[in-house]
Amino acid sequence: MAVNCGTSFGICALRVTKLDDLGNVAAGSNSYVTDKQISLAFTPNIAAGNSFSLRNGCGCSLSRFKAEDVFNWWDFTFTDGALEPSLTTLMVGGTTISEAGNVVGQHFPEALACDEFRPQVALEFWTQHIVGSAKDGALPYVHWVFPATNWQWSNNTAQEDFLNPVLTGFSRSNALWGSGPYADGPPDGSDVGTEGSYWKTADLPPAANCTTATVTPGS
Repeated sequence: MAVNCGTSFGICALRVTKLDDLGNVAAGSNSYVTDKQISLAFTPNIAAGNSFSLRNGCGCSLSRFKAEDVFNWWDFTFTDGALEPSLTTLMVGGTTISEAGNVVGQHFPEALACDEFRPQVALEFWTQHIVGSAKDGALPYVHWVFPATNWQWSNNTAQEDFLNPVLTGFSRSNALWGSGPYADGPPDGSDVGTEGSYWKTADLPPAANCTTATVTPGS
């Protein structure tokens, strides 16, 4: 079967998994899947390499050299289409507010002391794999993984319009995610790597639910 070189379109589902301070899957209610997401921007943070130039006494160039640029991390902006306190609490910290057993809100996180652990989550999302004008028949989705990310609230506006919660974040290296705990990692059995991966897949995106779930390590 030939693999089509299609394009990535949209964002169909997004999943976060709570990690401990080392990058392992944390214990307890640790997973959340949403299909309310509007967009996720991810931009490589690059440190430009130093440039060097040597001229002679007449101003003519003798040598010039530019050191390699260095990848630092990924920067994210996540825009949600709903208020999902269970999701944002996993991502930024704080505690949830419940009524009759249902999570209805969130206490915002307080400033951390220097020795406190900042919440982090693995971030995954699924896009459609489009060939021509339709999803590819063999591998209809693209699975994207960033094995460790940190988040905070960004600029949000309440006005005569929908309030779409916005979070910003950045990635961290994580060698402990492996192929993930969900048995839907890279199809060749490899790990996703310390910075992340993506691959075309026939696996369906996970089903969304407006509550947290619990997953145990599977790799």
